[in-house]
Amino acid sequence: AEQLDFFETFGFLQFPGLLTDCINEIVNEFETVWDRNGGGHNRKQHDGKHRSVLVPFIDQSERLSALIDDSRIHDIAASILGDDFGYGGRDGNYYAGDTGWHSDGWSVNQPPSIKIALYLDPLTHDTGALRVIPGSHRSGDTYADYLQKQIRESDSLWNVEGCEVPAYAIESRPGDVSCFYHKTKHASFGGSPR
Repeated sequence: AEQLDFFETFGFLQFPGLLTDCINEIVNEFETVWDRNGGGHNRKQHDGKHRSVLVPFIDQSERLSALIDDSRIHDIAASILGDDFGYGGRDGNYYAGDTGWHSDGWSVNQPPSIKIALYLDPLTHDTGALRVIPGSHRSGDTYADYLQKQIRESDSLWNVEGCEVPAYAIESRPGDVSCFYHKTKHASFGGSPR
């Protein structure tokens, strides 16, 4: 109950070490799917300068697809969205550098949707950890709607660079699981070329 209250209030949760027992297998599968598809956008190898992405990704691996049935993942989604939640296949990424502030969806009438993320490299505040703005997921709320309108122009409107916007960095290690509402404002700064 406390985790659900926290999630509803702030829009994110972290589960340290949740998949530590199988993270090496997940990393190997990630690399296998990536190699099989030639490396992302336009089937080029990741150049370390731009984000490379494969969509769909998880659905290309029986092992990765099975994660949705793993009780540790399934129960996160079911607890937040209900037992009748639907799964939408997602992407696999090599990020490079900064992502900038955004939401993955924004509408007052949008049904609740979440992202469950696994980062396969150790990430800190200064090396590309996911950053979230607590409470920013509440479309229809004055604060959240104001952020929606202004966050992408933080430099000119607030004289604050994106990396200096007040936020919570979800530092992580391989095996940790992060979960957040698609509406939660999130970004990443200081990431490596990979």
